[in-house]
Amino acid sequence: MVECWRRQPAAIGIMIFIAVGNTRTLLAQSNDGLHFQSISAATALHPAHILQQWEQLRPHAEEETFALGGVVPEALQTWRELLPEARLREPDLAVFNQRVPNAYVPGEALGFDRRCCLLAAARDYPAQSSIIIDMGTAITIDLLADGRFQGGRILPGITMSLHALFLDTALLPDMDLPVSAAALGNSTGAAIQSGVFHLFADALQGAITHFQQMYPDAQVLLTGGDAALWQAQIPNSQHVPDLLLRGFYGWLQA
Repeated sequence: MVECWRRQPAAIGIMIFIAVGNTRTLLAQSNDGLHFQSISAATALHPAHILQQWEQLRPHAEEETFALGGVVPEALQTWRELLPEARLREPDLAVFNQRVPNAYVPGEALGFDRRCCLLAAARDYPAQSSIIIDMGTAITIDLLADGRFQGGRILPGITMSLHALFLDTALLPDMDLPVSAAALGNSTGAAIQSGVFHLFADALQGAITHFQQMYPDAQVLLTGGDAALWQAQIPNSQHVPDLLLRGFYGWLQA
C-alpha cells in the first residue's frame, strides 16, 4: 500500500458516490474523504427517484462525476443505464487487491461493501489490526491483520432472522428487536426477542474473542445500519458510521 494513501486521502474532484446495498442505497459527497453529506433511500426505488431525493438536498452540477458500486447486480445495471457513461466511474478490483492483499476465492466474490470497509480500515489504521463488523441486511465480521485481509464470517442480519421465524412458521409473530432483551422470555414475543438478541450478542462476542486470540491487539470497528444499537453490547468497540463511504472514496483515488 502506498504510504501517502494511508495517511490522508487526496481530493478527487466533485463526485457523487452511489453505494447500492441489498436494502438501502447511499448517495454521498465529500470534500476530504472523511466527512460525508449523504442520504439513504430504499434500493427498491428506481434510481431516478433516488436522484430526485438527492437533488432536493444538493443541486446537481454538470461537471460532477458519479462513482458507482454495490452488491445488487440488477440495481447497478439500472443505474448504469441512467447515468451518463462519460461521467461514470466504477472501482477497479486490481486496485483493491494491491491495497489490501487477500486470498479470497474467487477474488471477485468478495462483496463491494466488505471491500470498502477493509480499505477504510487499512487506510485509517495502517499499523493496527482491525475486526470490522458491518451490521446490515447481512452481518459480516472481517479480520484485517498483518497488512492483509485474513478472512471473515457472514451471518444473516437481525431483521432477516426475525422475519424468517415469522415467515417459516405457522404461529410465531413478526417482531422487532429491542435495544436489549432479558435472558429469559415469558411470552412468545419476548422469547423470540431474547433468543435472537442473545444469539447475535453471543455470535459477535464469540467471533471477537476468537479473532483476538490470534491478534490480541485487534480493535473492533462497528458500522452498518444496526451498529449504533449494538455498540453497548460490544465493549471497547468503535462506531464508525461512514466506514464504507470512506473506503469507497479512497478506492477511487489515483
